[in-house]
Amino acid sequence: METLRQVVLQEMNEERYNRKHIDTKIRNEILANPDMVRRLDHGEQLIEKYLAGEYYESKMRRIAQLENLDVRALVMDIFVGIAYSQKPELFTSVSAQMASRLKFSDKTEAITTVAELMAVLCATDAFDISKEKKLSSLMVVSRIPLSDKLISFIDNSQYLPPMVCEPLELTHNYSSGYLTHNDSLILGNGNHHDGDICLDVLNTMNKVALKLDTEFLCAVEEEPTFELITQDQIDQWKKYRHQCLMFYVLMNDQGNNFYLTHKVDKRGRIYACGFHINTMGTPTKKAMLELAQQELVEGVP
Repeated sequence: METLRQVVLQEMNEERYNRKHIDTKIRNEILANPDMVRRLDHGEQLIEKYLAGEYYESKMRRIAQLENLDVRALVMDIFVGIAYSQKPELFTSVSAQMASRLKFSDKTEAITTVAELMAVLCATDAFDISKEKKLSSLMVVSRIPLSDKLISFIDNSQYLPPMVCEPLELTHNYSSGYLTHNDSLILGNGNHHDGDICLDVLNTMNKVALKLDTEFLCAVEEEPTFELITQDQIDQWKKYRHQCLMFYVLMNDQGNNFYLTHKVDKRGRIYACGFHINTMGTPTKKAMLELAQQELVEGVP
């Protein structure tokens, strides 16, 4: 039986960690800033000029896929995506991350087109593209002013932790089980459909309560599954370990009774959703999880 406390805690967790709410917050702050609205206007003019140009054949085919898009909405989407880069990030990484916003069927074409759009919109001064040395990689850093509160929210947002209340019933292919957002239950960009994906099976799996084996976590140190060579890899691993420990403590403090949601791939195979806590992770990840409702198994030879 769900308690009001569990539901409230779940809503708080989603509000605090859910990246799906960040785009809206960034968009609202951009629209509330007159200077950024002017940059949006400028960006819209630049993109319209870019779309009206004459280029080589393959580029013209790529640009043709943008013809039916709302240009202002496209500029806003790119501004919102770049606003996450409060510190310099690789141009290739940022363009690849934002490529999914174009909904192109070909990922390579989407990345190439986003990179071109970013180069065009750099003239708005909403962000900078630069490189330290001649042979250095291109870097992107946002110049979009965001409030300290929103920056803190972005820093705190992570892949959502498990649910501390029972997930909502899945009733269609665009539902998540979470309280504050829906999502496609079919993994992979461009794979969503409304056909049968056995929602009853997903609902059954979503309702299996789990808990952390705290004794195991206190006794075993999680190790990386690959060799850490560069300082960046070492720093990323330390950051990941810190995030994991934070979520272990959070789940334990909120009752150590939680649920993983599940999705299917285009072949119908089921995957648990979770980054820091997951039944389908490394051996250590699997070993740290137990059924919350335990029973003595009888009648087994």
